[in-house]
Amino acid sequence: MTETDLPTPGNAPSEKKRSHALGLLSLGLFVLIAAVITWRVPHLFRAIQEARNLGPEAFQTNGFDLPVELLEDPSFIRWGVPGQIIAVDNPAVWGQEKVEELAKNFRKRFLISSSEVVGVRFGSEARAYPLRLLQWHEVVNDVVGGIPICVVYHPLSETICVFKRRADSTTGKPLLFGNSGLILDCCMLLNDRKGTGNRKQETLWSPVDGRALYGPLAGENLEFLPFSLTTWSEWLEAAPETVVMAMLESHRNYYKKEPYLPYRQRDLPKYPYSPEAPEGRKKLSRVKVVGQGSNRSATPTDGSDLKLNSEPFTVSSWFAVHARELPVTD
Repeated sequence: MTETDLPTPGNAPSEKKRSHALGLLSLGLFVLIAAVITWRVPHLFRAIQEARNLGPEAFQTNGFDLPVELLEDPSFIRWGVPGQIIAVDNPAVWGQEKVEELAKNFRKRFLISSSEVVGVRFGSEARAYPLRLLQWHEVVNDVVGGIPICVVYHPLSETICVFKRRADSTTGKPLLFGNSGLILDCCMLLNDRKGTGNRKQETLWSPVDGRALYGPLAGENLEFLPFSLTTWSEWLEAAPETVVMAMLESHRNYYKKEPYLPYRQRDLPKYPYSPEAPEGRKKLSRVKVVGQGSNRSATPTDGSDLKLNSEPFTVSSWFAVHARELPVTD
């Protein structure tokens, strides 16, 4: 062995560091792959099950009975399977004492004064639905003041509404709604959930104009109800007796996140739309929609006219209502 064959000082530790770094990188890559698989596999199995139960067309129709002209419509999009975003039925509620208790601990804090809520009051009952919870469920079926209601928030189109759940003609019980996994004109379509194997009996509804578009109840209308879109502090002042939709234990870690903030800041809608917003107006800026059917109209809003309302309305975004060919007036 010559002198040049001898290891120089520092070579062994350097090799050891490189080996350690490579090991950490491999471990991190493995953890990332495992996390992605854990996240996607349930959705994949659900999609396979849908196709097995409803036929190969389920990958386009989700099993609903849809006309050919809709399937060929460029504004019609299938993004996932029904129920992929979990609707909440008859949520538990928290009193104001619970909210105040959580507010004392920064890590557990639930609502702050500026948190946006959908507030409803029917009869002697008032209830608040925080948007930070609604954005993870999009559809909540509840009963307030003896009235069966559905609260909707579709964060990708900023669509917000509250409507009365009509009775099922078969059971007489109020219908349960959910996200159908289908998008039309930039906004999700709701489906009235009839249970496993009954997809053909379900109807697809638009939460923007309240019409049943496809299915057994096509042509029928939802009965929109008044609500307030305001802050927690302002709703407390208007409805001091209010209770609040409680967090689901299964989603506590999700509620801590704000997944749509970058989306709103970039102001780049996820779905195709036309025309472009005028100079100075954001595509995702909110508009207030009143009326139904051909009598609908939309007005840009700064939020002040959404806080306390006695008349039904819906909220959506500038780009979404234009995709639906709604007249928007300043």
